[in-house]
This record gives sequence, C-alpha cells and structure tokens, in this order.
Amino acid sequence: MDLNYSDEQLLLKESAERFLKDRYDFEKRTRILASETGFDAGIWSEMADLGWLALPFAEENGGLGGGAVEISLVMEAIGRTLVVEPYLASVILAGGLVEKLGSEEQKAEILGQLIAGTSRPALAHAERRTGVDLGNIAATATKNGENYVLSGEKPLVLGGPFADIFIVSARLGGNTNPEGAIGLFAVPANAAGLTRTEVKLVDGSRASDLVLNNVSVPASALLDADADTLAEIEAAYDRANAALSFEMVGIMDALMDATVAYTKERVQFGKPLASFQALQHRMGEMAVKCQEARGSALLATLSVDAPRPMRIRGVSGARAKIGKVSRSVAQEAIQLHGAMGFSEEMPIGAWFRRLYAIENTFGTTADHLKRYGEIIRDTKVLSGSLLRTGDTDQPELMEGMNLRMTEEEVRFRDEARAFLENHLDEDLKRAERLNPSFLADPAIGLKWQAKLNDKGWVAPSWPKQYGGTGWTLAERYIFDQECERAGEPHFRGASIKMIAPVIMRYGNDAQKDFYLPRILSGEDVWAQGYSEPGSGSDLASLKTKAVLDGDHYVVNGSKIWSTLAHHATRMFALVRTADTGKKQEGITFILVDLKSPGVTIRPIRSICGTHEFNQVFFDDVKVPVSDRIGEEGEGWDIAKYLLEFERGGAFAGGVLRAMLARLHRLASEPLPDGRKMFDDPLFMARFAEIATDVDANDMLELAAMSKVQAGGNPGSVPSSTMKIERSRIRQSIAELAASILGPDALRWEQHRPLYELPEEAEIAEERKVASAVYFNSRSQSIFGGSNEIQLEIIAKTLLR
Repeated sequence: MDLNYSDEQLLLKESAERFLKDRYDFEKRTRILASETGFDAGIWSEMADLGWLALPFAEENGGLGGGAVEISLVMEAIGRTLVVEPYLASVILAGGLVEKLGSEEQKAEILGQLIAGTSRPALAHAERRTGVDLGNIAATATKNGENYVLSGEKPLVLGGPFADIFIVSARLGGNTNPEGAIGLFAVPANAAGLTRTEVKLVDGSRASDLVLNNVSVPASALLDADADTLAEIEAAYDRANAALSFEMVGIMDALMDATVAYTKERVQFGKPLASFQALQHRMGEMAVKCQEARGSALLATLSVDAPRPMRIRGVSGARAKIGKVSRSVAQEAIQLHGAMGFSEEMPIGAWFRRLYAIENTFGTTADHLKRYGEIIRDTKVLSGSLLRTGDTDQPELMEGMNLRMTEEEVRFRDEARAFLENHLDEDLKRAERLNPSFLADPAIGLKWQAKLNDKGWVAPSWPKQYGGTGWTLAERYIFDQECERAGEPHFRGASIKMIAPVIMRYGNDAQKDFYLPRILSGEDVWAQGYSEPGSGSDLASLKTKAVLDGDHYVVNGSKIWSTLAHHATRMFALVRTADTGKKQEGITFILVDLKSPGVTIRPIRSICGTHEFNQVFFDDVKVPVSDRIGEEGEGWDIAKYLLEFERGGAFAGGVLRAMLARLHRLASEPLPDGRKMFDDPLFMARFAEIATDVDANDMLELAAMSKVQAGGNPGSVPSSTMKIERSRIRQSIAELAASILGPDALRWEQHRPLYELPEEAEIAEERKVASAVYFNSRSQSIFGGSNEIQLEIIAKTLLR
C-alpha cells in the first residue's frame, strides 16, 4: 500500500495549479462564458502543449500513459479554477471509450487529433430515462446494406457545442430488437440528419441536445462490435465520476480557502469575523467535510480499475458522500460570506452552482447512494478491508499509489486470521458482543491479554526491545482489522497504549524494567488521572497538589472520569507541584499505587447501566519520588505526548467496520412481524450513508498511515478530523441499530455484566444490548478531547 504522491505527480499537481491560476481567473471565465463560442481555443491548445490531452492514453496511441491518479490532479486544479473547456467530456469519456473499443484506424484518427488539440470528441449516450441505468437506451441502429442508420435523441451532451465528432450509443437491430446489444458509433458533427441544439447549463457552461433522424454512417463507424460495450460504457462513466469527485474536492478546497481569507479580513463589531468562536467552529466543520471528501475521492480514483463491485463501492460511494458534504460546504461558504457570497461579483456562487451541476451529472447523489447501497448489501463487500490482495502476475499494480498488500502482508494477515480462529474462544467473543462499553470487562480483557502475551502479540505498537512485536505500521493495521473482524474484546486501554509509550520515552531504566513487563502480563492495570472536577479538557487548570516531603510526594485532591479505576492497580496522574509562573510549568507527572492508604474510589455509573468511570480521591497519599516520570515541572510536555496516543494513536477502521457488519446482521434478520429492515428504502439509504462515512474514514486513516510510513506527519487537521468523524460514525451506527428494536427498545436488562446471563441466540443477544450501546455511544464525542476541542484545533490551524 502506498497513498503518497510521487515526485512526478507532485510536479504535475503544482504545474496544473500554477498554469490555471496564471491563465484562468474568475474574470476570464466570466468572459469566456459570455462569448459567442463559450470556449477558449487558446486554452485548449495550451492544454495539448502541456500534455494534458495525452495524459490518460497509452504510449502506443500517442499518449503519456498516465492513470487515474494523474487525471485526478488535473481535475482538482480544474475544479479550483472552474474551467469550462471540455476536458472531462472529450478526454476522459469520449477519448477513453475510443481507446478501449476503437479500431486502430479510429484510434489513430480520433485520438491523434484529440491529443494534438485539433479535435474535441463528445460522448452521446445518456437519454432522458437513463440515470445510472446506463442500459436504458432507446436510440436505434438499423443495418442498411453497408451502412447503419441511427435514430434517437441524446439530451444534454457534455462538450456537445464544441464537438466535431460524436461517439453515439444505439441499440443494434433497431426497433425490431428492443433488447439488443448496444453499439457505439463515431458520427461526424456535420452528418446529414444530425441536429445539434445548444443548451445553457445551470453552472454557466453549455451542452447540446442531439436529435438523430435517420443518420447514415458506414459500418466502419461502429466501434468494437464484439466487445461488451455496455460494460465498457459503465466503466467509462465510473472513470468520469471518479474524476468529477476530485473536481468537487478542488471546488470545496477553493471555497474553504476563500472563506477563511474573507473572515480574516472582514471586520464586524470592531473584530475580524474569524475571531468569533461560533464562526471558527463552522469553518472547522467545513474543513472536516473537505478532508472526508478527499478521502472518498481518493478511494474512487484507486477503484476505477478494480473488479466491478469494488469499483462501484469506491466510485458511487464517493459521489454519494461528496455530493452530501460538498453541498454543506458550499452553503456554509455563502452564509459566512454574507451578502457578498450571494453576489455574482465573487466566485463563491459560481463554485456553488458548479457543485450543484455535478451533483446532477451522470446520476444524482441519491442515484449513487442507491447504487452503492445495492453493492454493500453483499456482506463480503461491506465487511472487507479497503486493502486489496496483490497479484504476483501483475507486479506493476504494486507500483505508484495503490491499496494493495504485499505478498508478505497477505501471509501475515493469514497467520493472524488463523491464530484468532484458533485462540479467540466463543465465550470471549460472546462477552464482547454483549458489552455495551468501549472497553471490555477487565476479567474478559485480561483473559484475552494472557493468550496474546503467550504469543508475543499483546503490544503491537511497542518496540521489540520492550516486548513488542516489531511489526510495521501496515502489519499493525492488518492485525487490528483482523482482531475486529474476529470479535476481539477491546482491552488495550490506558495500560498498553497510553502509559507504556510515556514510560518508554520519559521513564528511567528502573521504571522501564519494573513497569513494562507487568503491563504486558496484566499484573498491573492502569487508570488515567488527568481530568478534575470543573476542569474538563482544560488540564492546565488542575488543582490536585503534590508536596515534596523527603523522598515522597504527599498528594491531595481528586481525579474524575478515571476509566476502570476500580479494577486498576495503578494510576498515572498530573499533579501541581508549583503555583508560580505559567500554569503549565507547575505540573508534574507521577505514578500512583491505588492500594496506597488515602486513596478512595467512588463509582460514576453511566447512562448505559455500566460502571466504567470513577472519581478518585487522594487524602495525604504518599508517592515515592522514584515514581515520578521525568523531572518536576515537565508534566505538561509529557501529558501532551501521551494525548497523542489517546486521541490518535490507535486505528478505528476495524472497529467501525465491525460495528457496521453487526448492524448489517441485525437489519438482515426478520423482525417479529416478518419484515426486514433492508426492504425499507429509508433505512437502506441511512445505512448506505453511514457506510460511505466508514469508507471515507478508512481512507483518511490509510492516507495518514502511508504518510507516517514515508517519514511524514499527517498534521493536526486530518488527525482531529478522524477523531471527530470516528465518534460520529459510532454514534450513527449505534443509533440506527437501536431504531430496529421497535417496542423491544422499551425492555431493559439491569444485570451487569450481560455475559453472565443465560445464553441466547446471537441476534437476540445483539438486540438485547443495542439500547445500551446507543446510550454509551454518546461518550464517544466527549472523551479523548471533545469534538468541540477538536474543532478548535482545526480552526486555529486554518486561521493562523
């Protein structure tokens, strides 16, 4: 897997953005649209000189051999600049089909002239009833001697006003064969019987309505008659939709940049608009949606050559997801620009209208959501990782940007899967299935931890020198996916993923030697001591004091929201050791034995009926100086390091996909009245929407992982975006699952833990816990840095 752009691709991206910025500003676009032609032949010629028109075609056809990724970079730049020249219509759609199905003569003539910039073919396929059902074609082609006679109507042909040749679809056999195969014909724009009427489109660009009235063309005009033409047309539209996805990303980013710039400059009530927190958070939400759209568009781009189910999942999923979030971003941009956003003097409205046009091109957002939903009803497609198995017979598929696993990674996945099948007992899986919390009951978690410790797999992220696995980041991701797929109890909490990395980095040798083996074995279980009553996420305002007394600190105060502290043996805590200077400078990081005299733990019961959280009180608790991490006053820096692991140091794709698969099982089972939820179109639409969210989050996670593998840093905006979205997705899944229960939602089982109850059918048990899971899910957007805090982080990054 590699989701990083190559140096050549980055150069293409930079040159495309620079060229269009220099040649194609908003004023020039306005002049082009108002001109008689609605098209700039000079820009088209320069695109040819830059190699853009040759980009996707094979070298043997005079092209440059670029792929979907290179096309996406050009389309993103086109979106930012609102280019109206028919790049999508001529190069990607019409040109792509000619390369796939054309004869050598057709390719030499049509592609040769297109690449040279002297021709602009256009595809005339869709009809009024087509939508995403690309086989719904009424135009006919009747054989008449050595010729074919074409009749029919082709409305809203993109690139039609500028085309000199049309690639026209028609049903072979004429009216006598309404179910006949579909053929494609190369028809000159000046052919007798062809009428072209120009149509102004909502985004200011132009298309053509075509009428073919007994248009006669030679048999040589037919593209490959033996091919599955309809399948190739569908694949061509999917390539075009993937390209449109990145055009939408370009527009969304342009709207984001323009909004940030405007709110920083526009003064209201004596202050820049960007200084108002409410507006900062709204721009933060816009940035979240832009990040999601980019992940979805990248998945679409890397899916265009995949088998059909995966292609539809990637492409239609992206069109459905981006259609929704782009609409929100555009509407917010207008709102935050105020009256200026409603004026034609600024490009905001033009970007808004272009997004609206794309939403209704090659299928609406709803059409693509339906198409995507039909594919993901297959549980193999739904539950499968976005990573794909490599093909040893096609090593070129592993080159460049890709989602493929190496042979070694596939072997590792199979080894992990076999281990889980043999060692993850049914009682452990049942306990997790009946667990409404985000962490397993310690009795269950420690039992599973012991099995993994025997294998040496208990701490995938630890360095090997401390008892970790030494796995690559990709192997850790694969292992997480397989664990979630198998139904592993969630036990890697404060011990393994939070305090351990801190001890490794800041602890001394004695602390490492003592504590790390006890964490691996489960002998020590840790709780977190950060938050305090009245402090929340404002850690610098903490009041718990530690006063040095000889070789001990004496600690007084309390900590709150300490997860599973009633089962823990130790706590890592931030305490105040000085009150002078900046608040952050007086904070120290210590390790507390929870069996020490003076420690009192008071339970805080959750609304889901579980006991997860606690308030911990310290009354003259003695903590040896030897259990201080780092130096006195260094606690703030250590705390920030730890929060990197709490907020972004773990994968979420596996658990989200496991939750989605569980929802799929619930929805597939007949209800007491015999109905199935998947037969309800409203439920199916909501389910599909959530699935597109999961796919987008997966891509963001994989992109971040790929950047880290290459030695980079994903940055705060993607990290906070993933934190926000994974919480929202979990909440959405839990809410939709609870909606299935009907009157059974009123039933409440008070006994905890639920796995102690008599065993029932798996579906019955999942229904039993659904309400509690829904209640518990509300915590997801609060702990680990609330979503509001994450939006604040994003806003500060945008506005600095």
